[in-house]
Parts: sequence; structure tokens; C-alpha cells
Amino acid sequence: MRFFETLNFASSNEDGRSELAALGGKADKMLCLTGSGTRPLDMLLSDSAQVIAIDMNPVQNALLRMKMAAFQALGHGDLLAYLGITPCDDRLGLHAQVAQGLDDADRQFWQARRRMIRRGVWYAGRWEKVLRLGALGNRLIRGRAIDTLFQAETVQEQSRIWAKRFDDRIWRGSIRALGRPWIWTRVIGEPGGAFLPSPDAVEAQLAGAFNRASGQFLFRESDFASLILRGRNALPKALPLHLLPENFERVRAALPRLSIVEGGLADLPRLGLTGIERFSLSDFGSYCDQAGYDACWAGVLYAAASGALYCERVFMNPLTPNVACIIPDTDLSQRLTMQDRAIIYEIRAGRISVQAS
Repeated sequence: MRFFETLNFASSNEDGRSELAALGGKADKMLCLTGSGTRPLDMLLSDSAQVIAIDMNPVQNALLRMKMAAFQALGHGDLLAYLGITPCDDRLGLHAQVAQGLDDADRQFWQARRRMIRRGVWYAGRWEKVLRLGALGNRLIRGRAIDTLFQAETVQEQSRIWAKRFDDRIWRGSIRALGRPWIWTRVIGEPGGAFLPSPDAVEAQLAGAFNRASGQFLFRESDFASLILRGRNALPKALPLHLLPENFERVRAALPRLSIVEGGLADLPRLGLTGIERFSLSDFGSYCDQAGYDACWAGVLYAAASGALYCERVFMNPLTPNVACIIPDTDLSQRLTMQDRAIIYEIRAGRISVQAS
């Protein structure tokens, strides 16, 4: 399927604070899905000696390698400009520095995408384009109310603004429209749409999540809220952890701990990865039927060390593993779900009590 051969995610639609809280403590090996590259780069702020990023989409892995090379070649300000988060007059000039740290295959890959580099890759993914289009419509409808929302001094004030000026029939109707499977599969080209619940359920879940989040944290400090409501990151705080200025040097120094493998969770036995003590699983279940979901968990259990910790994100396809050795931490999961600045996910955290044979 072409979805797994194109750039789908380029910025950040998760909150690494949740994964770090769930997967804390010293460990030899952490495995995480590559996605936009944000997840593995954020996880370099953990105490895991090795972070292994895997993805069945080679384009997402190429993006991560490019971001790693950018971290090595550029200072923090130039990095934000190169990615497209801040303005830049000469991204191709910055790319010439970044390309020196790429191998021949990746250099050729990005050379063929000079237009994307010139515009900045941060908003170039399939989902970034969808969310920015939605944000444009939001701006046309809400106007200055968006600025008022993002200027709220407290979460209490923000929550009142959200309830009065945003949580209305237009907002909920937009969610219902986007919640139709054919919009995802035929218009967006997103295979996860095949597993969506009814539009009523999508509306209830997402509208409820934003209502809850409006009273939990300031949206101007959430990169996902900024993207979906404003179409861009609200600086200085609406950045993923690895791009915050105070974390830049630490992430750069930790890059040798990060390796990249092409494959999916179900491929872990074939890839021969074992002894993994931490798993950052993202929302892989969004793309699975029950059989596929079980196959992914079988791969995780094959690779897991006894007592391994996991953090899984669940979006609209709440499948559950029927394996006794997967032990959820209900209290931690609920707390992380409430606090997660990516808003839309249920967080499942827990441990794996024994290694599967």
C-alpha cells in the first residue's frame, strides 16, 4: 500500500513526557516506532543505553536519519529554521551542511526532494497537510478567538473560552465529517480509516478529549494543539521535547545511542531483536484488525525481556491483547491519558511479566 511508502508524519503528534514517565529508569535497550522521528529523538532523554527505532516505512526512517544529521550539523536556531518551524532564506544552504552527514542513498533520496527541503519538512507529511488545512478553516471560522484562546493566562480561563467559543455545532460537525471512514481511506489515503467507529463515537471521543484537555494544560504549550488549531507550532514552548532549547545539547550528545531498523513489530522475531526492556509502541493498533494486532504483540513478547515496560497509544481502534503476561498499570495509564498534551490518545502503560517462549 502506498501509505507505507510515502511521508505520512513529519512533525509531532504525541507527547514524549508520557512515554518518559511510563518507561523511566535505567535500561539497556528501548524499542520505539520511528514515525516522524520525534518519538525516538525524545526517548534519547530517557535513561536507556540504546534506543532502537523501527518502522516498516523506509521514508519515515529516512526522515529520522536526516533529522539526526541535522542535529549533528546545525545549531539549535538553524535546526528549527532548516526543519521549517521558523523562517529561513536558505534552507538548501543549510541542507548542504546536513547532507554531509548522510550516506549516499539518503543523500540521493533528499536530493530528489529539494522542493520539500526548501519549504521545510516539518509540515510536509500527509497528516500535517490535513491538519493545516483544517486549521485554515478553523481560522476562517473562529478568527481572533484562536488568538484569545492561546493567550489565556490560566487553564481555567482557557477552559471557559473553549466552552463558549469553540465547543459548538460547527466544531462537532467538523469532527463528524472527518470521522467518516471514506474520508480517511479515499480522500486522505489513510488506511487506519477502515477501523474507525461510527461518526457519533468519533465526535463523542474527540470533542470530549478536547473539552477535558482545555482544563488540563495550556494549548500554547502543546505542539499538537498548536498544529490542529493554528496550523503551526506556537513558540517557544509548543515543541516536542527534543527540540526545546534546554534539551538540544543533551539530545545531540546522545545520538550515538540511537539506531534505526526497517521493519514492523510483527517482524521482531525475523529481525532477531531480543532483550528489550522498554517499548514505546505509539498507536500501531490504528492500522490493525485483531489478527494483525495480536501478531504485533507476539513480536513484542518475543523481543521482550522479563519485566519489560511498555507504553501504547490507542486512538480510535481500542483493541486489547489477550495475553496474561501483559499487566497494565491502570492508575498510571489514566493519569498519563489525562495529562498527555497530544490530547486524542488513550495511554496504556504497564509491564510484561515474563518473556514469551
